[in-house]
Amino acid sequence: MTLRNRIALTFMLANFAVLVLVLVLLYILTRQYTHKEFFNRLEDRAHIAAQALLEKDELAHQLIEEINRRHSRTLPQEKEYFFLLDSLQKIVANTPEYISMGLLKTIDRDGIVEFRSGKLSGVGIRYEDNQGVYAAIVVAQDLYGQRKLQNLLRLMLLFLVLSLAGVFFLGRWYAWHILQPIGRMIRKVKKINSSNLHLRLQEEEGRKDELGQLAHTFNRMLDRLEAAIETQNLFIGNASHQLKNPLTAIIGQVEAALLEQELSNGSRSALQAIGEEADRLNALVRQLIRLSYPDNVNGQQPEWRFDELIFDLVEECKETYPHNSIAIDFSGMPSNPEKLLYRGSYQLIRIALTNLLENALKFSRNEQVKIRVHFMEEKLEVSIVDKGIGIDPEDQPHIFKPFYRADNARGYPGYGIGLPLVEKIAKMHDGRLSVSSELDKGTVFSLELPF
Repeated sequence: MTLRNRIALTFMLANFAVLVLVLVLLYILTRQYTHKEFFNRLEDRAHIAAQALLEKDELAHQLIEEINRRHSRTLPQEKEYFFLLDSLQKIVANTPEYISMGLLKTIDRDGIVEFRSGKLSGVGIRYEDNQGVYAAIVVAQDLYGQRKLQNLLRLMLLFLVLSLAGVFFLGRWYAWHILQPIGRMIRKVKKINSSNLHLRLQEEEGRKDELGQLAHTFNRMLDRLEAAIETQNLFIGNASHQLKNPLTAIIGQVEAALLEQELSNGSRSALQAIGEEADRLNALVRQLIRLSYPDNVNGQQPEWRFDELIFDLVEECKETYPHNSIAIDFSGMPSNPEKLLYRGSYQLIRIALTNLLENALKFSRNEQVKIRVHFMEEKLEVSIVDKGIGIDPEDQPHIFKPFYRADNARGYPGYGIGLPLVEKIAKMHDGRLSVSSELDKGTVFSLELPF
């Protein structure tokens, strides 16, 4: 999950929790208010019912009519009960179960009691009359309040769902707005490599927040890295070129001396040995010069056919290693010839594949070496398979370090520069070099290159 989506999701969940808390609190307060309001209406109904029943012989005719008119406006499922508190033992048998002796005693003691039984709500009041002290109880169902609460609950759920969608998109916009400077930094950083280490992230004047500190810290790191890489490349390049001139002179003098006819066998053997070592040293210098190449592919590269490069390499290596067998696996080749076109540095890719193929031939003990080329939608993979000496698992993490050589490879010619150079060329093309090997069974090097 991207950081942008994580921020949006976190933002959404935080707002969801706050919304749920607010809506639950609002629903509870509304529910309590609705119940309290209905209990107040029941209390009024109890007073009206008591007046209509107990006071009609004492009040004026006009007041009695007003009370009767108000009394006629009943509530849903409204029922009224009257009990003379002086003779509680006279509760009739058909009295509902929610009216108990304890309820009547509580009414007599407290003056008013609110209670609930299932969907019914009830209020009992203590009403004194010239005929005695009565308990007037009114029960009814608050259909209006229940519908109001149900509608409120549905509206809250709908509001919550719509709010979640809105908050998520708001969170994505907020994350995009917050991460936009980081995105610009990432795009700028992707353009920085050892050939253009002079590039820097933009530092906004006066910006002291975390992004400003990040840009400043990264630029200072680039300063140190640029100095270190320039020093390293300058040393390798200068040392290699300084060695190349005297080596060329030595090789030339050795070749000229070997043309002399009067040389003794011992002198000729010594000169031949000097020439061979000079050639090896010259090859090492050329590898060092290649290793100091910049780590990017500059400019727009022309397209070329990858299969033709493979065929050329095979023919070239067959001349250099005539005793070895090289096979090409065509099963991964696409049927459309246009998909064989690749845009990258032809010379660098050729150097990388030549190193891998020569290593396989060198360590294969004259066994067959196979080249597999597999084309996919967004990348191609070249695998070079040999049945040679293999690489010890302890050595495999170190084989891409310059000048490192495994113990079982020390008897073979080489300098430990080829594989680091291949890995560098792979990274220059945004690719990857991987290895799979078993000791004394063989090795597979796979070079992945994106289109």
